[in-house]
Amino acid sequence: MSQDYGDWDDLGRNIQEIIDRAVNSRDYQKLNQTVSQIIGRAVDRGSEAVRKAMDASARSAAPRCRQEPAPGSAQNIARLYGSTGNQTAAGILKAAGGGILTLCMLPAFLSLLIASLLITGNGAVTFSALLTLAGLGCGIWLLCSGVHKLQWLSRFKVYRRILGQNTHCALEKLARGVRKSREFVRREVRQMIDAGLFLEGHLDREETCLITSDETYRYYEQSRRQLEQRQQEAEKQPTPAPKAAPSSAVQDVLNRGNAFIAQIRSCNDAIPGDEISRKISRMETIVRKIFERAQAHPEIVPDLKKLMDYYLPMTIKLLNAYADMDAQPIQGDTIENSKREIETTLDTLNVAFERLLDDLFADTALDVSSDISVLNTLLAQEGLTDDELTKIKKQKVSEKREI
Repeated sequence: MSQDYGDWDDLGRNIQEIIDRAVNSRDYQKLNQTVSQIIGRAVDRGSEAVRKAMDASARSAAPRCRQEPAPGSAQNIARLYGSTGNQTAAGILKAAGGGILTLCMLPAFLSLLIASLLITGNGAVTFSALLTLAGLGCGIWLLCSGVHKLQWLSRFKVYRRILGQNTHCALEKLARGVRKSREFVRREVRQMIDAGLFLEGHLDREETCLITSDETYRYYEQSRRQLEQRQQEAEKQPTPAPKAAPSSAVQDVLNRGNAFIAQIRSCNDAIPGDEISRKISRMETIVRKIFERAQAHPEIVPDLKKLMDYYLPMTIKLLNAYADMDAQPIQGDTIENSKREIETTLDTLNVAFERLLDDLFADTALDVSSDISVLNTLLAQEGLTDDELTKIKKQKVSEKREI
C-alpha cells in the first residue's frame, strides 16, 4: 500500500483519545460524529487494501516468465520478506469494526445501566445491560487488537528500513530505531519470524542479532564452528608454568644495570648544560627500559654482555670526563672541542642503545603480528561485520566460478 503504516498508528491513537474524552465529558454526540468520519475513512482504506491484496495474490498465482534477480540486489532482498497487505487489511477492518461496535454499544450500555439503577428488580433491563456490556467489550477488544496489529506492522516496516540491503543487524540497533527495549524487539522479531514476515529469518545463538537470509546464517554457523574449534584447541594447550624467580646471575646483571642508571643520573645532575642534560636524560630512559625488559624476560640477559662490559662503562667514563672538564673555570679550545666530541658520541650511543632495545622486542613484535592476524580472523567470525561478511561472500562466489 502507498499509505504509510504510521497513519494506522495515528488512527488508533485518535480513536482511543476521542473515546476517552467522550467518556469523561459524556458528550456522545461529538463522539459519534468524529469517530464515524475517521472510521469511514478507515473502512474505505481497508476495502482498498483488501482489493490490492487480492489483486497481488492473483498476479502471483498467474504463470509468467521472469528473470532471476542477481544476488544482493534490491529485488533479491525483497524476496526475504513476506507480504503485509492481508495483515494490514485485517488490522484496519478490526480497528474499524471494533470502533463501530464500540460506538453502537457504549451509549446503549450507559442508558441501560442508568435504567437498571433507577428501576430495581427489572431482570430484563439488567440482562440487556449485560448483553450490551459484552458487545462493548468485544468492540473494545477488536479496536485494540486492530490498532496493535497496525502498530506491529508499522514496526516491521521500520525494521526493514533499518536493515536496508543488509541481511543481518544487531537487535540493539533495531531497538533504537523503534525506541523499545532489546528484549521487546527480540520477542517481537521471533513472532514476526513465526508469522512469516521474515521468510528466512534467524536469530544468532546469543539472540543479539537478526539474520534474514539462510545463506548469511550458514556463513554465521560456519564461522561459529570454526571459532569454537579454535577455542577448544586453545583449551587443550598446556598451561604455561609460572616464571621462576631470577637466578643469581640474572639478578647480578640487574643490580649492575641499576647501578649504571644511578651513575648516569648522578652525572646528569653534575652537568648544568640544557642540551647535554637532554641527551643524558634520553640515555637514562633508554637504559632503564633495557633493564626493565631484561627483568621481565631473563632469557635476554646474555644479549646484554657487551652492553654491560663495554658500552655502559665507557659511557660512564665519558660522562665523568665531561663533568670534570665542564667544571673547569677556564674553558679553552681543547676543552670545548673535547666536550663537543663527547656530546656527538652520546648521540651515537643513544642511537645504538635504541637499536638494542628495539632488537630485544623483535620476538614480541613477531608474536603480536601473529596475534593481530588471528584476532582479526576471530572478530570477523564472531561478529560477521559488513566488510568481513562481504569478503567471505566474494570468496565463496569466486570459488564457485572457478569450479
